Amino acid sequence: MSELSLASSLWYVVHAKPQQELLAASMLEDQRNLMVYLPEVLQKHRGKVQMRPFFPGYMFVEADLSVVEYTAINSTPGVIRIVSFDNRPLALKSGIVEGIREEVKRINDGGGVPHESYREGESVRLKDGPLRGLHAVFVNHLKPRDRVLVLLRFLGQENEVELDLSEIERASTVRRRRGTRGGGRKITY
Repeated sequence: MSELSLASSLWYVVHAKPQQELLAASMLEDQRNLMVYLPEVLQKHRGKVQMRPFFPGYMFVEADLSVVEYTAINSTPGVIRIVSFDNRPLALKSGIVEGIREEVKRINDGGGVPHESYREGESVRLKDGPLRGLHAVFVNHLKPRDRVLVLLRFLGQENEVELDLSEIERASTVRRRRGTRGGGRKITY
């Protein structure tokens, strides 16, 4: 692209077909000569940590729509459409893509997206180690993101303990007993 077209280029959001973000991104770059940003973060998926789209089904494209018709973007393999309102593509405000780049870098530098997130004060149970089965209170996520801090009551004292995220699970809630046999017939306990 020439310097003139880069000067009038803006960032747009492109909606891709499910699981076809990489195809759409490469086609937009190769066939349309556009700058594409597909944010990807480290994420646990099917037991493996791998790069996955941060916004599944979406990517960012820098284009000068006076040079490249948005209908050409929409007809690119893997693309559903450029995000539009009132049939006009909506350009992003300045700095949004740069902010997303910084956030994605921060997440990846911290070890990626935690596969499980807990809220402060949530009840958890230790599922590994010699204290397996004990209940604790979740305090917060630590860096790297696969470490957590919990408040554990043991031998009459409360202690903050640092654990791997994989060592805790949500404490099961009290199971509700069935109240009827079906058809509205009550169960007597």
